[in-house]
Amino acid sequence: MTLRLLGETPALPLHTAGKYVAGAYIVLFLLVLIYVAVMAVRLGRIERQLGELLELTERPPVAKDPSAARSGELEAEALDPVHAESTPA
Repeated sequence: MTLRLLGETPALPLHTAGKYVAGAYIVLFLLVLIYVAVMAVRLGRIERQLGELLELTERPPVAKDPSAARSGELEAEALDPVHAESTPA
């Protein structure tokens, strides 16, 4: 029954439908182009932030006063399991 109805429905003539098909392709292309542009902007922002974080991790820590730097070194040595003194149990 449905096949009969589909067979009887007239199709749009090609000279009329071509405008709509071309318009649909243009709209789809523009949407994909906008999506790629947005993703490129986001990727650039993430790369810039990652570069800043890498610079921060590569810099040595800056101590404001020498006594604070020394106490930080002592705390780091105490937390380091390789250099920590082992106590017999």
